[in-house]
Amino acid sequence: MRTRLRRLRAAACAGLLGTALLGLAAGPASAAAPSGHPSTRDYLALGDSLAAGYQTLPGGGFEVGHGYAQDLAHTLGGRAQRSGHPFSFTDLGCPGETTGSMINGGCPFPHPYAGAQLDAAVAYLKAHRGDDVLVTLDIGANDVDGCATAQSVDFGCALQGVAAVGKDTGTILSKLKAAAGPHTRFLAMNLYDPVLADWLTGSQGRLLAGLSVPLADMLNATIGLTDARYGVPTVDVAGAFDTNSLLPLVPLDGQQVPLDVARIMTWTNMARGDIHANDTGYQVIADTFLARI
Repeated sequence: MRTRLRRLRAAACAGLLGTALLGLAAGPASAAAPSGHPSTRDYLALGDSLAAGYQTLPGGGFEVGHGYAQDLAHTLGGRAQRSGHPFSFTDLGCPGETTGSMINGGCPFPHPYAGAQLDAAVAYLKAHRGDDVLVTLDIGANDVDGCATAQSVDFGCALQGVAAVGKDTGTILSKLKAAAGPHTRFLAMNLYDPVLADWLTGSQGRLLAGLSVPLADMLNATIGLTDARYGVPTVDVAGAFDTNSLLPLVPLDGQQVPLDVARIMTWTNMARGDIHANDTGYQVIADTFLARI
């Protein structure tokens, strides 16, 4: 997703995704990874454009490989070096990835592996079964892309996307956990709410921004539930971005705006219609992951 309209559509459908997933049958929970390892030796980043470190550039164009996974790898690599341990970083994230394409292949963005991201991830984990590995994951938003506009929601489309996410996410997590060794740790993240940027566009935009928060809450509650079913801790990126903080009002470009709106406008590229985090926002996401490691 690279246009503002497509991003808003995906965010507007987020609540429907959460509602439907709550009704899914529980998957198998697994025990937490053993503790006591002095440092992460290997870091594997999985997911979509956020995992890939995608963002647009001020003068046009875009870059990939400058996001939270790279920030996290920089810190983890430094820790490993100070502990006298080797460290490796592998990022398989692909912009535009859906849960279906992650399983079956067909990610629309060029990527450094043949076939599906899940197959590449499983192969990696099997090859590192005896190692101390950290795996991070964000996936699912692209499955509901195109189901809504600012005026309406196509519920049939949304429910189809929700069903795909519910089914495919279970497949992804179960295959990853089956391939992982005893010292592999998993962390998944929930999501900030880029639709909050519409607060700045007038009264209708403020209404849409306000409605988007409970929808984002439902999505993030579902992410947490689904992660928990497979024994995966959820990193609270939504909380780090103060998604539910309509108060206090804070200054932004000469006006007073809700704190959550200010966060979106200063920590993402929504000022130019790009929902991806900017350098500051990606570092916030990385720091939120680090707090759970």
